[in-house]
Amino acid sequence: MQESEILIVGATGQKGSATIKALAEAAQQQSAPGPRILALTRSASSEKASVFLVTAPPGDEAQAIPLIDAAVEHGVRHIVFSSVDRGGDARSWGNPTSIPHFAAKHRVELHLRDATACAVSAPGGAAATSWTILRPAGFMDNYAPGAFGKMMAGLWATMPPDRAMQLVSVRDIGRFAARVLLDPGAWAGRAVGLAGDELTFAEAEDIFRQIVGRDMPRLWTPLCRGLRWLVDDAGKSMNCFERVGFGVDIEALRREDEQVQDFESWLRTSSGWVAGSKL
Repeated sequence: MQESEILIVGATGQKGSATIKALAEAAQQQSAPGPRILALTRSASSEKASVFLVTAPPGDEAQAIPLIDAAVEHGVRHIVFSSVDRGGDARSWGNPTSIPHFAAKHRVELHLRDATACAVSAPGGAAATSWTILRPAGFMDNYAPGAFGKMMAGLWATMPPDRAMQLVSVRDIGRFAARVLLDPGAWAGRAVGLAGDELTFAEAEDIFRQIVGRDMPRLWTPLCRGLRWLVDDAGKSMNCFERVGFGVDIEALRREDEQVQDFESWLRTSSGWVAGSKL
């Protein structure tokens, strides 16, 4: 049997690294050899069996669209695109939002869907390429130790006290990406929202105190309100989270995988806040 290959685009980032780790763990649990994993840290095109595509703003479209086109042209079997939830699985298709990098990922989603549909219908064209889109909510890992975590916690604290935020661990994004890449037929043509918890900032603080034993470190709230006003992307992001928010069906996702982390289990095992936990 020919060895399958998986190309990870954005392999050194959080989601790419988590996906490689999940693929390696899956291979250890199987008696048969796993796929050959190719890690790519710069945009390039190559003929591979499957591609996991992670892009970073501000160049999401410039990174993703040429690679999608090359993959479809060369008959890549399956493309997994890491996007973002924009109000639920159905609403996300028609809701780019006012956040620039969310809107860019929305345009990439539409291009991926249209490009693969054209390849299927083109007479004498390349072999059909299928796709899956993963749409994570906010990252729990944004609240890991460090200056960035303090800033993100401070921004979260500026939201209305009754407004909850959906969150997912980067570990779980990687685990779902690995599941799709190892069994693409079961996930073809699906856009899947990813979240493991939904919390107000006060609820997250309470859990943080219980697990870590102190308040969640954060920047001064008035300073973060200023950041929302001065930094266009931050302001648009927080305004969108307040008005619309994420819309992942968390219970449905847990039916897919009961090991999806909530905020407490992320703090205990994956956050870096507790001794022995792994980032």
